[in-house]
Amino acid sequence: MDTIPTLLIIGFTNIDENRVLNKKMTILPGGAGYFVALAASRVYQPVGLVTRIGLDFDPTFLYSRVLHEGIKYIKNKKTSRSIQTYFSASDLSQRDITLKPGVSSDVCPSDIPIQWLLHAKHIHIATMPPHQQALFMSFIREKNSHITISIDTDQYLCQNQDNIRSIQKLFKQADMVFVNRQEYALLRDAIDRHPYAIVKQDKDGAILMCKGKIVTKAEISQVSVVDATGAGDVFAGIYLGCMMKGRKSDVCLKESVKAATLFVTQTGIDHLFS
Repeated sequence: MDTIPTLLIIGFTNIDENRVLNKKMTILPGGAGYFVALAASRVYQPVGLVTRIGLDFDPTFLYSRVLHEGIKYIKNKKTSRSIQTYFSASDLSQRDITLKPGVSSDVCPSDIPIQWLLHAKHIHIATMPPHQQALFMSFIREKNSHITISIDTDQYLCQNQDNIRSIQKLFKQADMVFVNRQEYALLRDAIDRHPYAIVKQDKDGAILMCKGKIVTKAEISQVSVVDATGAGDVFAGIYLGCMMKGRKSDVCLKESVKAATLFVTQTGIDHLFS
C-alpha cells in the first residue's frame, strides 16, 4: 500500500496461550501492539503498526486490516509467547502472566519507517518495559516534536520503585496516558497532575480525568467474561481511532467501553470485525 498511516502504534506482537481451568487451552495471536492496532483500524484508517514478528506468527488477519510496511520479519526465530494461566474459571480477571521473550522484545526506534514518523499525527506507545518506552519517547520527540504521543503501562511493570519512577517520568512527557484502576492507585501522584488521563475501571466503566478531576465517564454493561486478555489494549485502540476521527472525548470513551465489553465475551479479536 502507498498510503502513509497517520496513526502509528508501537508495541509487541505475541502468541498468547490462554489456559483457563477446566477449559481447553487456546493459542491465538496477541500482544499489546497487535490488539491496539487492530482495534484502532476498526474505526479509523490508515493505521500503522511497528512491531516484530517471527515465522510462527500468521500475519494474514493483521495484513488485511492494517498497513504492514513497518512489520519486521526475523527469520529462524519465534515470536514471544505470553502465557496466561487463570487462577480460577469463576474469576477470569485474575491471572498469572509469564512471558517467554522472543523477537518481539527487540522492537526498537529504528524500526519506524521514516516517512511514517514524518507524516504521523499521533503515536501510541503500547505496554512494554519503561526503559524501552523511554527510547521511543526520546526518539520520536527528537525527530518530530509536533506529534502527539499516548502511552500505556501495566500493573505488572509497577512492582518496584525504580519502574514506578520511570513510568511517572514518561507520563509527564506524554500528551495522553492510559491506566487501569490498579495502576492508578500506584501512579496516582503523576496521573492526578496529568491534563489527559484515561482510567479504565473494570466493571465500573472508564473515566477521563484532567489534573485529578473527572471530565467525563462511561458506564459498562454487565456481561459474562470469557477472556479479558487484551481488553485494555482494545479499549485504547478504539479510543484512539475515534479520537483521530475527530469525535468528542465523551463519545470516544463510550465507544471504547462498548467495544471492550464486547471483546471480553469471546476469545481473540476476530469477532470485533464480524
